[in-house]
Amino acid sequence: MRTYIAACRATMQHYPIWCLPDDLVHITIEMDAAAPSEEISADQRTLLISELKAGLRSLEPFTVLCGSPIANRSGAVLDTHPDQGLTALQNLARAALWRVHDSPAIAHDGGRGHLSLGYAYDTADSDPLQSALRRIQPSHAPLTVSQLHLLDVRWTAHPTPDGGARWEMTWEPVAVVPLGPEPRDVDQKQALAV
Repeated sequence: MRTYIAACRATMQHYPIWCLPDDLVHITIEMDAAAPSEEISADQRTLLISELKAGLRSLEPFTVLCGSPIANRSGAVLDTHPDQGLTALQNLARAALWRVHDSPAIAHDGGRGHLSLGYAYDTADSDPLQSALRRIQPSHAPLTVSQLHLLDVRWTAHPTPDGGARWEMTWEPVAVVPLGPEPRDVDQKQALAV
């Protein structure tokens, strides 16, 4: 996957796209839109982590195929397929958010599953870029999804020479929640089966 992403990044280097470094390449599952991050209490975060752990125990790790790369007005992405695993993960995350917050926590429909490669900060003709991205071989790469990262995401504007702004994302890890049963859950099931 890293080699595939590096090939996409090299192809995008002359376009007005902020290419995500390896540690920021991601598939967004859901955003907690109940309140700005600083207004979400420690108790709410603890409860959300607990709800996610409980819900994700029933979802085994799964693999998606990422690609072909697509350049669009917001940047560049790799579509993901099949959709079932990411949709199930999104539904479990949404259910956890609804249980934690009194106010609506979901602010959008989520769109189609994709891995984000970079974000556009200006306009350019995307036809040559799309043609170049399409020539990357192999055109797809598998990705195994085995954990969900809860992140505190921040966006910072950086001025561009033309007076515009290039937005850059950073994040602070809050929790990592594995998919599937916890090891002690597996041990208990095995003990019950003996």
